[in-house]
Amino acid sequence: MNSNKIQTEILADNFAKWDYLYSLLPDEIKSPFFTSQYYESYLEIEKGAIECFCCYLDENNFLFYPYLRRDINSLGYDLPTKFYDITGAYGYNGPIGKVSEPDFVKYFNVSLKNYLQQSNVVTEFIRYCPIIDNRIFHTYTNQIDVLDNVYIDLSKGIEEIWNNSFEYRVRKTIKKAYEYPLSTQIINGYEINNESLIKMYNIYIDTMQKNLADDYYFFDINFFSRLVEKLEKNILLIITYFDMLPISTELILIGPKIAYGFLGGTLKEYYQYKANTYQRWELIKYLFNKGIEKYSLGGSISRNDNIYKFKKSFAKNCSNPFYIGIYVHQPDIYEIIQSQWKEKYPDAAKKYANKIQGYRQLA
Repeated sequence: MNSNKIQTEILADNFAKWDYLYSLLPDEIKSPFFTSQYYESYLEIEKGAIECFCCYLDENNFLFYPYLRRDINSLGYDLPTKFYDITGAYGYNGPIGKVSEPDFVKYFNVSLKNYLQQSNVVTEFIRYCPIIDNRIFHTYTNQIDVLDNVYIDLSKGIEEIWNNSFEYRVRKTIKKAYEYPLSTQIINGYEINNESLIKMYNIYIDTMQKNLADDYYFFDINFFSRLVEKLEKNILLIITYFDMLPISTELILIGPKIAYGFLGGTLKEYYQYKANTYQRWELIKYLFNKGIEKYSLGGSISRNDNIYKFKKSFAKNCSNPFYIGIYVHQPDIYEIIQSQWKEKYPDAAKKYANKIQGYRQLA
């Protein structure tokens, strides 16, 4: 491999090159989480700056890595100069691309690491996509298996899914659900109107409140509006009704071959009707008919909680570990930040001590 021919760029304003590289990905690994449109939708949540680091040799050897660069000094830490950290947008992130030259991944990682260190990045945090296993492209990070991602292999066909992917209780619940006045509406992104989005949002917020979710997860409705506007054909909205009342919902991010469960919820007062299970079955049939091969249900907090067990009941033989990646690029500065954090915010420092970017939590 002639490294002199590799083009290395930091894309921060014009995303045409980013979009072009995304278009070169095989359909089997294309995911909305890695698009410029998704990052533009998410930007207001983190208040950082979008960057995309890319290396390009040819159409069979390229990698790009979108992330958010965030100011650390603005958190109130006394540091000798401007410092930053980086993280992917909510969901899955990290490098993605195509590689056929054995040394290309090494070149990419050396170049990326040098750039981040030279541009005063202190810490890096990544949630690798367990469906496409893109962590293989990121070789210098400490990669930690934190839980399982549950996905359904739709390529096996509806009959196989029903008989061998679902647990007996799922099949029983779905059959029972047909006795209730349940109906599911599946809306493509470009057909999602404000009325439908408000229905989804109200159920989502109600669910977050009842689950006592962290403040971070209380996304405002403008975030969902931006998602729909930017992603268009790469997003679905599912709403399940009891008679005429919307009681369960989910947003799905969709690529050519992979669909990802994103954000949603169910009204607790209607749990007894198992609308979530019924809704998922209706979605599975829809995705299969659209040629989707994998449907990711996501994970949970641990491999032992009820949410994880519920998701696993739809894919009982699925074992698909989810990894995060962490790296400290400026150990000395990191120690200064940690020391000031513990001194100024001892309660937060104790609560979030196990998170590499815990210093962002000030209460």
